[in-house]
Amino acid sequence: MIRLFKGAAPEILTRKGEDWTRELLAAVEAGDAERIKVATRRYNHPEVKDALKDETKGKCAYCEAKVTDVAHGDIEHVTPKSVERMRTFDWENLTFSCQLCNQNKSDKAGILDPYTEEPSEHIFFAGAFAKGKTPDGARTVLELKLNRIPLIESRNREIERYADQIEKVFLIKDDRTKELLIRGILEDLNTGQPEFVAACLAVVMQYQPKQVA
Repeated sequence: MIRLFKGAAPEILTRKGEDWTRELLAAVEAGDAERIKVATRRYNHPEVKDALKDETKGKCAYCEAKVTDVAHGDIEHVTPKSVERMRTFDWENLTFSCQLCNQNKSDKAGILDPYTEEPSEHIFFAGAFAKGKTPDGARTVLELKLNRIPLIESRNREIERYADQIEKVFLIKDDRTKELLIRGILEDLNTGQPEFVAACLAVVMQYQPKQVA
């Protein structure tokens, strides 16, 4: 998990969000299950999903797997919509996730919010394994099952790829060239585009020359 930042709300939410919220709350007040279902699923609009995919670089906001390579992905409510109906269409409460993280999170509250918290303050990586260094971090790792076997295997592949790059860099004799190449690797990771940035960054940072900021 890495820190994320909200982009601009899609136009459909700006225009319709308040109306959709009023209609949903009216359906809840009336106890009309069918109206609640119809009103609730409006958040799953293509404009909303596309904006969230852009915001997360097509990755799951929680496990950092590249969702769009293998699936459509899910719109995720950071604060569960069953807990706060008012936030069902709140742009600040929406993100993009893989199906497994979405299912594991379900309606659980107290999971780290990568938009308002710095995940590295709560979770660290021992190789490919996510570990909590605060109670909230540990709970997030356990609840979302961030050490499920397919994730461990995928993280290992990415870690090995970056380790191979670092190994080749250190075969170069010129220190300035080494510095520039490692700086380039760090800049690539810091774009947030690659998979499993948090785990790979932890490895790369161990090998950077002292003069690289």
